[in-house]
Amino acid sequence: MLDSPLTRHLDKMHSLRILATVLLVVLAAGLSGCGELGLTQQSATESYRDLKATVPVPGSPRLTAVDDLLAQAAKAAGSNRGVAIDLYLEVAERTVYGVRGGGVDSKYYRHATGQAVALLNSGSRSGAKPSRYQVTYAQGKNLFSPGQFDSIDFADAIQLKDIEAITQEGIGAPMVCNVDKSSERKKDHPFLHLVGISTAATALVEFPTQGQARISLCNTRRSDQVVFRGTSRTLATNFTAPLVTSSARQKTSNIGLKGVLRPAAFFDEMGLYSTEFTDHTKIPVVFTHGLSSRPATWIPPYNALLAQKWFRENYQVYVFYYPTGLPLMYPAAGFREGLEKMHRELKSRGAGRNADRVVLVGHSMGGLMTSFQMRDFRGTAKKIFRSPIRVLPIAPTSRKALSTLLESPPPRFIKRVVFVATPHRGSILANGWLGRLGSMLAKVPKQLLSLQIGEGARSLTTFGRSLVLEADP
Repeated sequence: MLDSPLTRHLDKMHSLRILATVLLVVLAAGLSGCGELGLTQQSATESYRDLKATVPVPGSPRLTAVDDLLAQAAKAAGSNRGVAIDLYLEVAERTVYGVRGGGVDSKYYRHATGQAVALLNSGSRSGAKPSRYQVTYAQGKNLFSPGQFDSIDFADAIQLKDIEAITQEGIGAPMVCNVDKSSERKKDHPFLHLVGISTAATALVEFPTQGQARISLCNTRRSDQVVFRGTSRTLATNFTAPLVTSSARQKTSNIGLKGVLRPAAFFDEMGLYSTEFTDHTKIPVVFTHGLSSRPATWIPPYNALLAQKWFRENYQVYVFYYPTGLPLMYPAAGFREGLEKMHRELKSRGAGRNADRVVLVGHSMGGLMTSFQMRDFRGTAKKIFRSPIRVLPIAPTSRKALSTLLESPPPRFIKRVVFVATPHRGSILANGWLGRLGSMLAKVPKQLLSLQIGEGARSLTTFGRSLVLEADP
């Protein structure tokens, strides 16, 4: 097959055209009852045992000596991190020359590098430092600085539960780099997720001179290729571990049900989030969950999409969270405000036309939230209310939501929409006993219902009263 800029462009356009189809297939499988995802963080000794299961016999005196060093490092990791870091770096230095050929050298190098970088990060808080190596971090395009993160974990030491790991074989150690949620972090990352950021990276270590170790922390979401020791190589990456880490860090696993029964408690958390660093060069894909659900429900389909290189290279995922017990107009208005904020932020960072090619994906009730974003309701307010929205005797929250939905144009930067099991014509469950029970249990704040009582109701036209005050049959 010919490889030229034209064919690569056509391939890319083809990937964009099939996005909706791929999403439908993946989401149909991924959203059909995924269980609670989890992980187990292995100790250095447990991780070494797993390594030994893949390399039972080193095969040479040199590698036997290296294996002994790894065993010593695993024992020291729990009690003397500085010594353990020295030992891991020594293993990496002894095996870096054999990495090009793969095999045992490559596995030992990967393990030693991953453990050393993880210990160096945690050691920076406890004061643990290597004594035989001076460690520096490389800087440059597509490289992270360790100061960007609050913790760094070795992905091979993370055991995942109930999900298939999407990985890529290559050189280096796959890492999971974490940013904790905080008000200070929020200033730098306006779409910081409720549980912070967990992103994939790959660690490499080189030894320019004796006693010096230079670590490169590669941003594999930007590029999975690197020039290492004069040769272009593919980076080893674990794309799934960061997703499950994000899920595990969210302790309120039943936030979906709580959002139905007590929406007021989660009203201030409604908004647009991302578990990745904002990348203004990519096309935003925004996932919106359904009734009694939460953003974590998107992990299985998102994970499956990350298996596609064209998706990783061209798209960045955001999620919209909303407590699903709220009347629809409030999360719909919040969604539109979040989308506008995202677009402004991307443009302020120098985004090109990709910021104007946003893709929305909505599941069930989330599809209704998505549908609201595509509709132009301007002029509708005059048919519903006798007075302009700005003077209606209703709560400020209600006035703001109505104004956002009924007086502002729909976003022009949305180019594709995918609906998954969305009840566009309503659901028969709503009028059944289950729907009535849910309505009784949901405790909606009184200030959000002010449109239906008192002076607010008297401001409605006859048509508006038929929409808002119509009694159940």
